[in-house]
Amino acid sequence: MDRKDFFSRGMKDLTRKAYRTPPGQWLDKNLQAMSNLLSPAWGFGISSEKSAPEEPQKTAKNRGLPRPPGALPDPKAFQSKCTACGDCIVACPYGAIFSLPHVHGPVIDPNHIACHLCEDYPCIESCEEEALLPLGDNVLPGFGLAELNEDACLNTHRKKGQRKCKECLERCPVEGAIRHDSAGIPEILDCTGCGICVENCPTGALSVNWNP
Repeated sequence: MDRKDFFSRGMKDLTRKAYRTPPGQWLDKNLQAMSNLLSPAWGFGISSEKSAPEEPQKTAKNRGLPRPPGALPDPKAFQSKCTACGDCIVACPYGAIFSLPHVHGPVIDPNHIACHLCEDYPCIESCEEEALLPLGDNVLPGFGLAELNEDACLNTHRKKGQRKCKECLERCPVEGAIRHDSAGIPEILDCTGCGICVENCPTGALSVNWNP
């Protein structure tokens, strides 16, 4: 390894470690939220006045991406209420909510950034138009269903004596949504499709299908 590669890799390792600290995570989340808000879909000249809903145009990028937590289930009702103001995008502490060109209103891609199922759902609280409504007690938002590529799972190729990977099992915020069989292969049960397991899987063996 030459000197250039050595320092390049060293800086990447330091940056990765910095982002794992609490201040680094806070900075990352806030930068992501601002990046989402200032995406090409919004432009850099954001008006302080909330515009009326525009007729949404279907594109290849809008293949049923989930809406944020609490979104009105009827698409027409959601679009009539949502003004595409961007308040929920800014309110999300994890930067999981964003916009797309020619798609009216906010969306979520759990395979890109997971919804962390916040206790207070700041995205819902920020929505003055009630396009996002409070969830009932013990009700979780549903985005889709996590699916496993078993061949990519570490436990599929685990040799005798090797430690089982339990990242998805331990990180899943929904009790009983994932269990492991005797070989350590994940079984997806009562899944919300939040994407936490996708975010933490070291081999990318999991993905969320929002049209299961």
